[in-house]
Amino acid sequence: MKKSILVSLAVALLCSGAVYGAYVTEPDGSVIIESRNTGKNFSAYSDFGFADSSGNVGAPGCTATGSRYSGTTMYYGPSRQAIFSFTPDTTGLYDISLAWPITAGQHNTAVVLYTGAMSGGDLDPWGNAGPSGVVQRTTVNMHYVNSNQWNLVFDDVELQAGTTYKVGIYGGYMSLHNDEDPSNRVVAGAAMFTPVPEPTTLVLLAAGGLLLRRRRTA
Repeated sequence: MKKSILVSLAVALLCSGAVYGAYVTEPDGSVIIESRNTGKNFSAYSDFGFADSSGNVGAPGCTATGSRYSGTTMYYGPSRQAIFSFTPDTTGLYDISLAWPITAGQHNTAVVLYTGAMSGGDLDPWGNAGPSGVVQRTTVNMHYVNSNQWNLVFDDVELQAGTTYKVGIYGGYMSLHNDEDPSNRVVAGAAMFTPVPEPTTLVLLAAGGLLLRRRRTA
């Protein structure tokens, strides 16, 4: 009896891909949000001051044609921002990753995880009144590196069920677009929110997988 219950739990966990009713999910439960309307979960993307780019994002799971970008050779700060929004159904830990095409992006592109308004909040590292309700902030190097792959930006972040979290991308400073600073833009390709299994879940999956294997070979 105990074995059958354990197997049933393991099967349920293994098959529980569509955890978030509002999103199309990946087999591992991840949610990929893309910046073009030919991509996944596009309705969860928005931006201000960005334009279409022909650069495709080649990271695993991405399907969109093209991406979005904003020039940074003039100062805009957080008022020109790309936003990936995600509202989890369950409270837990999540890894959040970004992907972008090959581009002349800023070496220190601003990336902020927040729950409030896109600007008017606490000062960012460059003195901008950035987003409010900041959970975490970081920077990423988009200048012809780390492209067409998933780049982990926020690790094991606890997200609360029913709360909308936004990953905002913007140029925090003005690109000089010269030998000193050859960048000229920031790019929005895709974001991925991946639930991190709890230790109990991992144990159940491992035990259930072994039992399923034994039953198949018996």
